[in-house]
Amino acid sequence: MSLPSSEAGYRAAAYAAALAGIGRARPLGETGGWVLERAIPGCDHTDLMGPYPLFACTDWAALGPAVAALKRPVSAGTEPVSHPVSLTLVTDPFCPLGPDRLGAIFGLCRPLGDHYLIDLGQPAAPSKHHRKKLRRAGPARIEAGPADPGLGPAFAALYAGLAEKKGIRDLRRFDADSLAAQLAVPGAHLVTAWAAETLIGADLYYLDAEVAHAHLSAYAPEGYDLSVSYPMMAAAQDYFAPRAAFINLGGVPAEKSGAGEAGAGGGIGHFKRGWTDRSRPTFLCGAVLDRAAYDRLSAARAPGSKPGTEWFPAYRAGEFG
Repeated sequence: MSLPSSEAGYRAAAYAAALAGIGRARPLGETGGWVLERAIPGCDHTDLMGPYPLFACTDWAALGPAVAALKRPVSAGTEPVSHPVSLTLVTDPFCPLGPDRLGAIFGLCRPLGDHYLIDLGQPAAPSKHHRKKLRRAGPARIEAGPADPGLGPAFAALYAGLAEKKGIRDLRRFDADSLAAQLAVPGAHLVTAWAAETLIGADLYYLDAEVAHAHLSAYAPEGYDLSVSYPMMAAAQDYFAPRAAFINLGGVPAEKSGAGEAGAGGGIGHFKRGWTDRSRPTFLCGAVLDRAAYDRLSAARAPGSKPGTEWFPAYRAGEFG
């Protein structure tokens, strides 16, 4: 089983730096985690967000002091410093802090959704549907190992096809440079599917301590036709079993909860639930760091935003469409 790393996966400075197209990486106090500082369109202010898709850190006990320090007003007579308007992040499902404690730290804490977990200490138990898909999956060579940055261009091409297919237009539309950097993050591993020498599927994982986080997946049209995602997931369980205690399959976006391409008769949720019945919650946490600026920006939010929206921060309502 893997040993804890001082810097791996979502906790790594290299991962935050790989998201430079979203914002400037900066450490969150003494937590050992990172956040991204973003410009707020139409003004000179900035705000902070946890790295997509979740925030992880080394010392959760340091989270409260780190957020409190961001809220402290700048003393008169000091040199001007950047004072972000708000902080938003999504917690790691293995965060040891409960919603009451998180709410006390941030001010806002609401359930975002469960992440599905495969317990690698238990025998694999795919659903009847998934067992059938495994039997009927088309021929492909499946490989697993530490991520090879040399696959960056091929991986970027697959992901560009995914972004186009799914209509991804927001910060999740990573460019080739970002994807190449994500492959080089400490703890990065790939499960790949090949047709001869052509890459037709790639699942990127981040192995951090006892958890392998499923990060990004992309498949060529041939990969979808051959249902390679099923044998690739089975291979991932075999590969990570001696290295980790869990695979975190991630959550299910609300718009993907119905029928879709991830599995016949279901969507991404159907695909994930077919491997496990175990899950843990994640939470959306938000802190207002500059109340005056926050209220001013929220009052002038973009036309078309629904009044009374529960989006946080309110001035970015609809950011993910």
